[in-house]
Amino acid sequence: LNIDIDLSLYRVIKLNIVMITACHWVGCIWFMMASLSMASGYDGNWRVADENNEFLSVKHSDFAGFAGYLRSVYWALVGMSTVGYGDIIPTNIIETTYATFVILLGGLFLPAIVGGLAAYMGNFNIAGKTFQKKLARVRSYLLRINIGDDVLEKVLRYYNFHWSRQGGIIENEAMDKLPTTLRFSV
Repeated sequence: LNIDIDLSLYRVIKLNIVMITACHWVGCIWFMMASLSMASGYDGNWRVADENNEFLSVKHSDFAGFAGYLRSVYWALVGMSTVGYGDIIPTNIIETTYATFVILLGGLFLPAIVGGLAAYMGNFNIAGKTFQKKLARVRSYLLRINIGDDVLEKVLRYYNFHWSRQGGIIENEAMDKLPTTLRFSV
C-alpha cells in the first residue's frame, strides 16, 4: 500500500499519535497506581477519593470500567499539560511520586509536541503559498504596466492552469534554472 501523503501532514499525524499513546500509557499506569497503593498497605487511593468526591458523580465501574480509564487518561492529559485542575489528586506517597514525575516530564514532553505541531502546521502548503506570492507579483506587475483586463485574465488563467495540473511548476522556467549540462540530460 503506497499512500502519497505530504511530509508535514505525516509528521502532524505522527506527533498526535505519540501524544495520544503517551497519554494512554501514563493514564494506564496512573490507574494501576491505585491498586499498587492498596497492595502496599495504604488505606486510600486516588480512585476511592475520586469516586467519593461529593462534587462529582463518578463511578469508575461505569461503562464496563471504561469510565475509570477515561478518568485516568484525563488525569494524564491534565497532569502532563501542567494545567492540574486538582479534581483528581494523589492520596499517598506512591501516587504523589508518580504524579511528580508525570508533571515534570510532561512539562517538557507535551510542550515539545505542541511546538512541533505548530511548526509543522506552519509548513503546510508552502508550495501553495509560494505560488500565491508569485501570482500576486505577476498580477502587480501587469497592473503596473497597465495591461488590459482581458490579457490579465488570460495570464492569471495560464498560471492557475499550471497550478492545477503541475502544482505550479512551469516546465520552461524550471528547465531554465538548471545548468546547461543538466538541462541536456533531462
